[in-house]
Amino acid sequence: MPKHSRLLKELRHEPVNGRSIFANPDILSSSQAASQSQSPHSTGAAHQRRAIRPVPAGILDQCTICMEEQLFSQAFALLESGLSAGFDTNAPACIPPPQHLALASTLVVHPSMTTRTDDPDKRIAADHAAKYLREVVAMVGVEGTGLPEALQFGQSNNARTGRTKRAKTRRSDAVYESDENEDTSRLRSHYSERQSLGENAQDFWAVVGWAFNCSVKHKARWQRWRIWLELMLDVLQHDLAARVSQGMAHAKNNTFSKTLFAQYMSTVGAGRNNMRRLMRAVLADGSEKSLREFGEIWKNETKPPKKKEESRSAKRRKLDLDNDDYGDYLENYSEEDAAETRSARSRSVTASRRRRSRTPANPDTNTQDDDRDSGFEDTTEADAIEQFGGMETIQLRQRFLAIFTAFSRAAPTLFVDTEELFSIFTEFIRPLPLQIFQQFTLPTTAYLSADLQTSLNEMMSRPLLGTHATQGLIDQREFEASFATCTATNASFVDNAKVSLLSESMLRALWTSGHLIGDLPRLKTLVEQGIQMRSDKTATDGRRKAGKKSYLDEEAKIVLDCSGQRMGLLLRVIVGR
Repeated sequence: MPKHSRLLKELRHEPVNGRSIFANPDILSSSQAASQSQSPHSTGAAHQRRAIRPVPAGILDQCTICMEEQLFSQAFALLESGLSAGFDTNAPACIPPPQHLALASTLVVHPSMTTRTDDPDKRIAADHAAKYLREVVAMVGVEGTGLPEALQFGQSNNARTGRTKRAKTRRSDAVYESDENEDTSRLRSHYSERQSLGENAQDFWAVVGWAFNCSVKHKARWQRWRIWLELMLDVLQHDLAARVSQGMAHAKNNTFSKTLFAQYMSTVGAGRNNMRRLMRAVLADGSEKSLREFGEIWKNETKPPKKKEESRSAKRRKLDLDNDDYGDYLENYSEEDAAETRSARSRSVTASRRRRSRTPANPDTNTQDDDRDSGFEDTTEADAIEQFGGMETIQLRQRFLAIFTAFSRAAPTLFVDTEELFSIFTEFIRPLPLQIFQQFTLPTTAYLSADLQTSLNEMMSRPLLGTHATQGLIDQREFEASFATCTATNASFVDNAKVSLLSESMLRALWTSGHLIGDLPRLKTLVEQGIQMRSDKTATDGRRKAGKKSYLDEEAKIVLDCSGQRMGLLLRVIVGR
């Protein structure tokens, strides 16, 4: 149908093509789909991994001195030279010890280097740190670089020095041969000790939750945490993809248990309730409840820079290196602040454990509690996406879900199987406001493979339709029988709009994957019946609504109508009349 080619192209919705329900999907598929949503600095599969060797001792000494003197830009310039040298000839890349990489990770987001300073040199240094870490991942990947050792939590950066030697058998050519190297590579900096990210964060998921809370409540801080999250997602995806390749030839569980993601999971533990904490972190919405669970990493992190008048009048502290008193090097962070930060983190750990012990086993109870304390309580659908942090934030959240899914497919015994995982996804995604729900079911950019996206949509339809799992593949016949004419179990505009979006997503998936090959006029008739049935169902809701509820219904009705119009137009084009 040439005359319809332009319209077909406009209607085509690649992110939701797919049709199967857990039917042998490729383990790598979700990671590959997620890579499409990465930032320009992110990387997909590695072309050809370069060999690794340690930074020469003389250069490493210079870098260490520069970092200890807070000449960070100069230090990263030296490290970047060692990394990029010989790139054209595929010569080994020079990589520093883990504690240097850990310090770079801290500098990317530390408030005294970013949002709590007006010093342009500090901000530039933070950007250089992020750029260097991105280049490490892009040029040599993750395995053997020391990044897994560097990106640990609950300890200072220098605590990683001892592990460097113990891990040398796992670090390709990048081996630090002598004990002297361990001593000389030690970093003496507040950013490697009391002010390090690893020292101040409870665990990785506490950082993820706080970062996404910042996307809603603290936009200035979010600009820095966004950079860090993008970097971490790149690291996790590279690490997992490399292990998948190894796992095809070796014992899977042993391979995947060494991934950075598995290490982060070890701090949470197994079980559905613990998995809920990961979902609460990834979907943190800035609500009071979310901020209680995922609070700031550093004390007074969200405060603006001190005014110049305050800085001039502040009493200068005496420099006493023998007693670890660094004067005004970190004027925004006194020893008392650091102690209070650790104390607050300790209270956060205790409170978090209490909360997890009180988490109800019944998923419905948990979801209802989340609804009552949702950050969208006073939010209309029109600005729901912005209240959730914006589209950029949603895409990062989707990348986390893709990593969860990829790991579940690769090593279900170390995590949860995919069906259980999607059940947990459904528990958290289904109650979301309609426009946000739409981003996870009919996404603008694919974050799951075609098969997995369809499987997730089918899972999310079950509580809305009051049905159980379908049998086997969702082909045209199954779609006609189970989804084409379906309506929600109630007359709610919102629920029926969600049902319509799920049906539309599956219909588009069948079309784009070339599986609409049966009786198309019959399919068109059934879909049109379903559109009308959902409209009729909402008309039976005789409850009077006012204020916010009335507005939400109006918004949902628009979504319902638009979804029906898109399906109708698509089928008219396909059928040709």
